[in-house]
Amino acid sequence: MANGGGDLWLLMTVLGVSLLGITIAYAAFKSRQGMTGEKRRLTERGTRDVYAAEQRDPANRRA
Repeated sequence: MANGGGDLWLLMTVLGVSLLGITIAYAAFKSRQGMTGEKRRLTERGTRDVYAAEQRDPANRRA
């Protein structure tokens, strides 16, 4: 057990992180799928507004 204990922890960590990623991706997909056309347009417009504001911010520009 002493030699294989680290391998078990590594395996369980990788599986846990993978399961968490799959769960988050599934939830995002399902929440996006249930949107009506109006909600989807509002979300996309809000995203564009946020990106545009970040582009206008001088702190985000490279020298």
